[in-house]
Amino acid sequence: MDDLLIRIITRLVRVHDEMGQKCFEDAAQRSLVAIARTVQVEAGRKAGLEQPSLGDGVLPFPLPNERKNAHQLEKL
Repeated sequence: MDDLLIRIITRLVRVHDEMGQKCFEDAAQRSLVAIARTVQVEAGRKAGLEQPSLGDGVLPFPLPNERKNAHQLEKL
């Protein structure tokens, strides 16, 4: 984990140095979105919801009836 974190930070610092503040901020924000999307997909998988791929443009927010159906499937 430490090596990967260092690689991410190093890459963001390099983007800042070579491309400037605006590009750095965009890259950092996109990194945060990618982390959030990955966590959302994994949480949906663990909850038994239909799993969207990370390539999809928008991840649907699970509706209460979807969670209820997933919970009922676990009991089977």
